[in-house]
Amino acid sequence: RDWIDGLIGKKKQQSLYFFEALIKAWAINIMKMPATFHTTLLVVCSTLVACDSSGGFDDQTSSGNQDSDPVVVDLPIAYIERPIPRDPESDDENAVLADNVLDPAAFKPGARLIIKDRAAVSASETVLTDSVFADPTADPDALPPLYDVKDLSVSADGTKLLFSMRAPEIEDADEDEQPTWNIWEYDLETTELRRIISSDLVADLGQDVDPHYLADGSIVFSSTRQPRAKAILLDENKPQFDPGTEDDRDEPTFVIHRMDEDGTQIEQITFNESHDLAPTVLPNGDIAFMRWDNYVGGGHDRVSIYTAKNDGSSLSMLYGYHSQDTGTEDTPAVFIDPIVLPNGQLMVSLRQRSTFSQGGDIVSIDTENFVEINEAIAGSSLSGPGQVSLSNGEVYTEDSVSPQGYYSSAYPLFDGTDRLLVSWSACLVEGISLSVFVSTEGTLIDNLGRNVDRNGNVLSDTDTPITPDASEVDAYPCSGNIQNLQNIQAPEPRYGIWTYDPLNQTQRPVVLAEEDTMYTEAVVLEAKAPPTFDDPSPVTDEQQALIDDNVGVLHIRSVYDFHGLDNTTVGIDVIADPLQISPAERPARFIRLLKAVSLPDEDVYDFDNSAFGRAGGQMKDILGYAPIEPDGSVKVVVPADVAFTFSILDAEGMRMPGYLGDRHTNWLSLRPGETRECGGCHSADNPQVHSRIDDEAPSSWPGAAGGAPFPNTVLLDEFDTPHAPPQSGETMAEYYSRVVGLRSPTVNIEFDDDWSDEAVVTKAASFDFSYADLPSTAAPVSAACQSSWTPLCRIVINYIDHIQPVWEVDRRIFDEVDPTVLVEDRTCVSCHSRTDAMGAAQVPAGQLELTNQQSDVQNDYYTSYAELFFGDVPQVVIDGVLVDETEQARDDDGNLLFVVDVDGNLVLDADGNPIPILVTVAPRGAYLSPAGARNSSGFFEIFETGGSHEAYLEPAEIKLLAEWLDIGGQYYNNPFLAPEN
Repeated sequence: RDWIDGLIGKKKQQSLYFFEALIKAWAINIMKMPATFHTTLLVVCSTLVACDSSGGFDDQTSSGNQDSDPVVVDLPIAYIERPIPRDPESDDENAVLADNVLDPAAFKPGARLIIKDRAAVSASETVLTDSVFADPTADPDALPPLYDVKDLSVSADGTKLLFSMRAPEIEDADEDEQPTWNIWEYDLETTELRRIISSDLVADLGQDVDPHYLADGSIVFSSTRQPRAKAILLDENKPQFDPGTEDDRDEPTFVIHRMDEDGTQIEQITFNESHDLAPTVLPNGDIAFMRWDNYVGGGHDRVSIYTAKNDGSSLSMLYGYHSQDTGTEDTPAVFIDPIVLPNGQLMVSLRQRSTFSQGGDIVSIDTENFVEINEAIAGSSLSGPGQVSLSNGEVYTEDSVSPQGYYSSAYPLFDGTDRLLVSWSACLVEGISLSVFVSTEGTLIDNLGRNVDRNGNVLSDTDTPITPDASEVDAYPCSGNIQNLQNIQAPEPRYGIWTYDPLNQTQRPVVLAEEDTMYTEAVVLEAKAPPTFDDPSPVTDEQQALIDDNVGVLHIRSVYDFHGLDNTTVGIDVIADPLQISPAERPARFIRLLKAVSLPDEDVYDFDNSAFGRAGGQMKDILGYAPIEPDGSVKVVVPADVAFTFSILDAEGMRMPGYLGDRHTNWLSLRPGETRECGGCHSADNPQVHSRIDDEAPSSWPGAAGGAPFPNTVLLDEFDTPHAPPQSGETMAEYYSRVVGLRSPTVNIEFDDDWSDEAVVTKAASFDFSYADLPSTAAPVSAACQSSWTPLCRIVINYIDHIQPVWEVDRRIFDEVDPTVLVEDRTCVSCHSRTDAMGAAQVPAGQLELTNQQSDVQNDYYTSYAELFFGDVPQVVIDGVLVDETEQARDDDGNLLFVVDVDGNLVLDADGNPIPILVTVAPRGAYLSPAGARNSSGFFEIFETGGSHEAYLEPAEIKLLAEWLDIGGQYYNNPFLAPEN
């Protein structure tokens, strides 16, 4: 150490921990060291010191006095210096704060943005951001204000740097009064540093992160602003609602926005119920980004890569929805921070969602040929894998000792060398020397995991393991098999900046790591080919009409098409023929369009979670219904700029059984004027392509042959004249929309046989399930929407307001001759009550009480809701009192049990009989399931023809019950009607 100090001077000591450890490791165990360290040691030596012409040593502190080095990146680089983030909630002040990729608003103070004039250790560096928040009146000896900065990206010409920055914390201010993340730009040529949105008021309206330049010079970024989503909520008269994440009402959702380079014309372009993050620009001008699909109640929680046009249209899954477990030994890992490599592939960081190591592996993804790690696009002969690690050795994606260390970030060089500028922390372990390490239990072990003393001598089995003092422990490079030990303690990461050559597997230091400091997010300010910018196509009159109405169009070629295969038993062409399959026999009849309810932040209104009901997690609005054409096709208007999903229904308005009844657990959205076509249906658990626009399986339904009507069908105009026949390839929905007009949803389920040719086959009878036919229950939708659907129509079903009244409707039937004579009382609560008409106790019919009394078992709900959804102990009337039914207990062998005394002798009653031990009988099962109406078939069967309650309920009431169950059976679907927590 003395020799090193004298050689290069005390001012270099801050970077010597790594250099010193390498010297020691090389001297003691060189042959066991990974080859990377041999190279590293040499490049560290050559970088720290250089020989001058006289043979002495010259400390290189500036790139100006050094000849151009072909290995060095002779371009400016920028990176972030930050302290290792500490967890403020931990009792241990040194506890590391995990890096959570799904918490983009996290504030980690102490970061600084630095620029170097070239990628070399000796190059000069300048801090760009300290002056922004500096107080010129402050004590010069006082600590500078601690701000945060992240998300570096570079313009295509290499002259501008975009990044996100947040001002220092305001002491004692509430969370909603703290500074927000803003987007900033540094111009390398003018040295100007500016906030993109100049107005303080506008800048503070949202959290803005992840900026990138689009092909036209505008900026795409992720933000909580959501001006379009909030405007729609205002139009719905829901100003207090908030578009937050699906699973946490405390966290607003980040989605993709764009704005002009002067910070004006801010536009929301994606719509999701969870985060859309880290947009990057593809060579064709589209954007790729991370989407968090977190459909509450659907069991799907994925982070994968999506794409969209730069206006948000053509939203498409790109890669990785079914590749969530591609971390170490098939453990969960996510793809974050996508960026395009020179070869056109995407490079991502592969890491845990939340990691104390602050990093993971770097992976290249061949998105041109693969949609999953082992799933190639249609027509490809490649077998995979679709993603390949770029690291020099194995990198663990878990918080353990990783053989090749960890990468916090990576950025490609476009100089033809395929090199990367990486933030890398070497494989390190905690120990007190190069041969004595610290286990996860805090005791001393050797590289075989054996308990040792401070000198490395193996302890006997009877010796007490030794726990070193914290002052003795330091970080040491991995060697031998030490990284294979499961109980080895990993120290805090120490990230430095390196140029890394994946082809030659060599790397060269640029910024040496330091203890308690991270250097990360390094980028090169170099020019590269700009992405393509395509002027938008001229808007047609039809598109303009859709834009004016704020709607898009959903077109499904056939719901019977399943991953490109005809999934019917007879063929889609047969089902589409009314002579062969009547409308009543067709399986799929209607589509239900749904959206999630945007829940308020808990600071706005903290409602009790019981409001979600038995299923929990999410509330839903119904946007409306539309018929499915005989061939299974749908072409219907949907509200634009709304995250929506849909369900396929049968003739009774119930979500279908089997694959057609599977809930669509990915949110779709359409921009105004956009038409989205998909071939058919998909299973979320099927690894085949799902919703990737450029690789969806060809539809199994070819549509019309052209020149003739669909067999045994005819479409008539208002004068009963047949329309011209369909064009070749048209689905029935396409043909109908072209000659009759686009179908708009309705809030009622309505059927008219528009297709059957009466010259060949009798038309089916029309029917509808109309809210107007509800006996006394208020309709869950406005009268205006019942009359004429608009994109703002919402069906909102709350149990107390819309379902409980069904049980209380007066259904008494009186004699037609003498109206005073009661023939039958079908009122639900008359029989399904704990008291009869005279007030005497009775067992509710079917052990089901449907009253509006507060439940004494599930006290958040009416008794009726609790009894319908939760198991309940049957009851009996004893001495005029309704009590839980009991039975005599039995032992494990089935023998009846009686009361005994301490000696085991039977205890007898007054009549000399043994006293039985009584226990309540087993609870009965629930009558209803939040999984949907078809999963509650036992309940609905009693209302069918031949059932015990045939004709007791109106068809409109059964439809109301069915749609309420299909969306989850929530207690409330309006959070502001729910009780406060």
